[in-house]
Amino acid sequence: MTTLKPELAEFQSLKDLKPMLAAEGPCLSVYMQLKLASPTHLARQNALEWKETLGSLEGKVEQFGAQGSELLHSVSDWETVSQNPQPPGKSIAVFRSRDVFRSTWMDGKVASRASIEPRFHIRPLLAEVARGRVFDILGLSRKNVRMLRCTPRSSEEVPFPTGVITSFDAWMNTAQPNRIRDNRGTPGPGAGHSKGVFFGTDKESEDWAEHLTHFYKQIDRGVNEVLRDKKEPLMVAAVEYELPLYRSINSYPHLMEESIQGAPNGLKNTELHTRALDARERCYGKQIENKLDEWNHKVGGGASNRLKEVLTAAYDGRVVTLLVSDSLETIGVFDRTTHTARGRETGTSSDEDLVNDAAVQTILHSGQVLVVPNSKMPNGAPLAAIYRF
Repeated sequence: MTTLKPELAEFQSLKDLKPMLAAEGPCLSVYMQLKLASPTHLARQNALEWKETLGSLEGKVEQFGAQGSELLHSVSDWETVSQNPQPPGKSIAVFRSRDVFRSTWMDGKVASRASIEPRFHIRPLLAEVARGRVFDILGLSRKNVRMLRCTPRSSEEVPFPTGVITSFDAWMNTAQPNRIRDNRGTPGPGAGHSKGVFFGTDKESEDWAEHLTHFYKQIDRGVNEVLRDKKEPLMVAAVEYELPLYRSINSYPHLMEESIQGAPNGLKNTELHTRALDARERCYGKQIENKLDEWNHKVGGGASNRLKEVLTAAYDGRVVTLLVSDSLETIGVFDRTTHTARGRETGTSSDEDLVNDAAVQTILHSGQVLVVPNSKMPNGAPLAAIYRF
């Protein structure tokens, strides 16, 4: 077997999983929830948990002969696998095959488990990766517009390109020096303002709306330059009455429907990040509801929740969206020669989670996978698919 060193991977989207999922089996997948111990005992506690998790594979590995034993031995040392004495996540996932040796830190807690199957077991990882791990926040404030690049664990301020003015007053002084009147202060929540409506003449209100529109247009150009060639979701944080104005001029194609309402200038980056994570979950929930509605409209012809039918369609590249239960598994065998699935456990090395297999094939064929609470799955099925054709 090729000697490989573990590679720390950041799976930011389902697309990032594709190279790994193309690996030939047997594929060893190990998930472990990290122990919360004092720094002096952390490494020891996690090493013991790692050894216990791998111990669950005894007997199963033997079915894969010498190759299975070599795979297990290659991941046996906790320090080699973790590469970090103080893990930056709550769980770890490790994937090992003849040509793949990758580990990744996970943000949530998962049940510790180890498996060796014809394909990598990715379902515990899907719940995080399906959401997309990287997103951006645009904090709209007339004092200082800022942009944050975020993951579930972190946020980092991203500078705007040179020439983009992030202060409305500074932009007015630069772009409209002859049109600012001494008796027109910066609009705010004080006198002369109520819910975004500026008292005074209609002309004054129209002027302010025009100025703000042009200010946000140059912000929009800066956003597109920062996110050029990227597909990261962008979430806007702003007071309620400025949100529709910015949405009307936005040209970035991946603007999220959910937003953070409130004045961002009074929030620290960490506070914005926390609120964005909540909004992101709401957005993911709506995405699931939309796909369930689509499934209900297409079931019978363009959609199905019959496992064997869906699995065959996934291998054929016909699944455009796969909905998988967050808890149900179906152990069985997919015969790649006859292109048929047998949904029952055989006790052989060919056994695998067929729901996981359908997810792997959907991703390999550039489909979308969403993890759905089991209570919302159509008829309680472990999976459901919407077809391309």
